[in-house]
Amino acid sequence: MDFVQPGTSISSLLDNPDPSRGHQPSIVCIGHPSGAAQQYLIVAKSDKIAVPLGDEGLTCAIDKLFKMYWVCNLKYPVQLQSVFSFLEHIYEFPISVNKRSKVIELISKLQAIS
Repeated sequence: MDFVQPGTSISSLLDNPDPSRGHQPSIVCIGHPSGAAQQYLIVAKSDKIAVPLGDEGLTCAIDKLFKMYWVCNLKYPVQLQSVFSFLEHIYEFPISVNKRSKVIELISKLQAIS
């Protein structure tokens, strides 16, 4: 997730894509992380696409980013593989092949309690 200063225009977020960040969509927060006024967006800089999420919070932003990856059949970023694999279980989606052992262990424990 990237944070940018309040007042940053959405169009400026799409200028000059950073090749080191890859080509995958990510979450951008306009505003300070601990501030009251924040706006979240899903940004795909390489495709010059920004999806404003209105007044929805970080949880909703992560949920929508996950669903975008799922629907578009995009490979999960390494940093989000465990979280997105867990969300696959929560939503009862067919599970991806590449699951980390900690995710499998957590899912097994949750199934044992229910």
